[in-house]
Amino acid sequence: MLSSLRELWLRSTWYRRLLSLALAFLLLRLGGQVYYLFIVQPLEMGSFHGVFVPNDLKDYLEAAERFSLRQDLYLEGRLNRVEFYQYAPSYALALTPLLHLHPTIILIGDVLLHLAAYIALYLTWQRIFRRLNLPRGEEMLTWTLPLWLVFEPFWSDLSYLNIYILVALLASWLTEAVLREDLTWSAILSVVLLQVKPFWAFALGVPFLLGPRKFFWKTLGLTLAGYLAVMGITIVAAGPQYGLQQYAAYFRFLVGMSANFPWRGPELSMLGYNHSVMQTVLYLAGISPQTRLLANGLKFLILLPLAGLGAWHLFHPAQKETDNLHKLEMAFTLYLAAFLFLDIIWEVTLGLAVFAYLLAITHNRLERWLACLVFIPYCLLDAWRFVSYLLWGERCLAGAYILTDPSAYLPMILFVLLIFYALLLRRLFERAAAFSHRNSKQAAG
Repeated sequence: MLSSLRELWLRSTWYRRLLSLALAFLLLRLGGQVYYLFIVQPLEMGSFHGVFVPNDLKDYLEAAERFSLRQDLYLEGRLNRVEFYQYAPSYALALTPLLHLHPTIILIGDVLLHLAAYIALYLTWQRIFRRLNLPRGEEMLTWTLPLWLVFEPFWSDLSYLNIYILVALLASWLTEAVLREDLTWSAILSVVLLQVKPFWAFALGVPFLLGPRKFFWKTLGLTLAGYLAVMGITIVAAGPQYGLQQYAAYFRFLVGMSANFPWRGPELSMLGYNHSVMQTVLYLAGISPQTRLLANGLKFLILLPLAGLGAWHLFHPAQKETDNLHKLEMAFTLYLAAFLFLDIIWEVTLGLAVFAYLLAITHNRLERWLACLVFIPYCLLDAWRFVSYLLWGERCLAGAYILTDPSAYLPMILFVLLIFYALLLRRLFERAAAFSHRNSKQAAG
């Protein structure tokens, strides 16, 4: 990594300038983050026992406290806010030891954990590309390092102390384990992801579609056994009555979350930061059963080609001929498809890995420019918000929104998902067509 970085630094004047700007922003932004978290400490943005902690971390700690007091973890009925606890009871149980620490100690530890996880995420994809013998991928990770330093999902996650960076790291490790056909780690990582964000276990779909199927069924069996074991431990630790009650409430909450979510309609001046297909349609066309049906129909049409391709693979197993680059492309496509299916999406944290891969394997100049056109502005959103606040202060704020922020008005995340999904899906169809052509020639011969 360091040698390629040094070589690129010496070779490219533009790279030196961009990386220098990104490093300057990093230092300034980190200083601003420390000032915000440890000096300003706006209690109205989140507090736990009278001490400032960002909203998402506050939700986790409050859930752990409610678990320890055997109180309900989940909201019932219509939701009047977008911040709420939405993970399994086991996650609340896992956080209960933190209740013995001062909130400031937890805050410091969580910030350091996010920084370490983000570095590990970058190094993980360096390792994955190296193991796939994709030097162009490693090179693109080096080229995109300035974007990693300013990446909006990282800075947002560091501000709210959600777990997106941590989950993206776990999902990357799961993808790596699936590519290596490492049964133990695939099952362990899947079990962990299912406790918090189940759709991040997207890599499990790769061996199901591309093989080896035996590995998939073994991993699935171990994952289900592990999930039931974690559930059982949680129920025993909580007491059977409370534990079963909370798991039932958890599954009800997940099923009803979309129906109960506080959607933003056309009467509001901003789309907001949820950029799902559902929210975009409801904002443009109004909130009604008909527009919800329209949004679900659009999702069906978007995902139909992948479903058809998946069905084709089920009847044309080719695990002996399927290389790991094909499997990685399928993993990325399943990741994007999962997010396009969801009704509530706030980020594309794994987007940098997908972007680097697309730059590495796409030779079509138009496709490369299209990927850059939708993704680079998304990466720079936090920098734009930061500069806006430095220039205009609180005059550019409107509650939780920044008036100069283009992502408050345009579904920029949805644009990224759709373009990346289309580019990868085209490659998957080309691979399927090439496989069919080879089979036809062999049959004819």
